[in-house]
Amino acid sequence: MSRTRISRAFAALAGLVFMAAIAAPARGADPSPDLWERLKAFHGDLCLGSVMGARIGLAAKAALLKAGGEGKLMAAYYDLSCPVDGIQVAVGTTYGGRTLTVEDRDDHRLVLTAEGNGKQVEAKLTKLADDKGAAFRVMKGKSRALPEGSKERQDIEKEMAVIVKWFQTAPDAEVVEVKIVH
Repeated sequence: MSRTRISRAFAALAGLVFMAAIAAPARGADPSPDLWERLKAFHGDLCLGSVMGARIGLAAKAALLKAGGEGKLMAAYYDLSCPVDGIQVAVGTTYGGRTLTVEDRDDHRLVLTAEGNGKQVEAKLTKLADDKGAAFRVMKGKSRALPEGSKERQDIEKEMAVIVKWFQTAPDAEVVEVKIVH
């Protein structure tokens, strides 16, 4: 093959790669490759709640840093449930280290503050994500009522896994709403 043909082929391939990249849907927050493994090790599994917490935390942290937040991060979450572990792993604020406070108000909302300059953001699930979470909880109840190993239970568990994967990979804007508070 001549150099000209190779150059044209390379240029065509590069163009296709570029077009695929710009046509691809926006991905979610770009966590470190081992985030889900660290979360699984910390929490014991990758349940929907812990994944939701990680996504809320990642989006809040990114927005706070983009808004110019400086210094140590302090977090407040308003539900005592699995998302707390996701927030701890994703943001680095910890309940034990007193950089994460938790109030059990049944309100899946994270307030993240940069102590250095007082910048603050609030993050919560979008309606779409909240609806997917509700559907997951219904499926979980149905699956528990079915015999282990049954075809119907396996089908429901596959649907549940699809929802968890969506929470891991969907674009931030579909999963989390973040607003600058201060």
